[in-house]
Amino acid sequence: MHRNIIVTTPKSEMENSRLEAEKCIENGGGYYFRTIAKQPKDIEPFKSFIYYVEDGYVRGRAVIMGVTGGTEDCSVTNREWGNNKSKNIWMQANTWEWINPIQMKGFQGWRYFDDKDVKVVGGWKDEKPLTNN
Repeated sequence: MHRNIIVTTPKSEMENSRLEAEKCIENGGGYYFRTIAKQPKDIEPFKSFIYYVEDGYVRGRAVIMGVTGGTEDCSVTNREWGNNKSKNIWMQANTWEWINPIQMKGFQGWRYFDDKDVKVVGGWKDEKPLTNN
């Protein structure tokens, strides 16, 4: 059995996330990674999703392609992320899907996420769906 996880994009990183997506679209593809403190159980590459909370809403998801350990260099922020104990969740940009936004407070770390009420409304090159705010 595989499970999905959810993470929050901090307000301070929202612009970097937008730039990262823009760069992948311009290049016709690419990879994203998200650094987390510890390995979630029961995530399965090519079957599990990572969902993102941004600005008070679950906005979208991508297929988890793999998990690596240690540090990674980000070409958008020119920063090194992680440490010798952290894990990096890898996603291929073209697997990103926008979902009908679901209201949710942001949080630190990651959680498991039940996606039974998720409705996909767009792909990786589409505009971010609007909210009712």
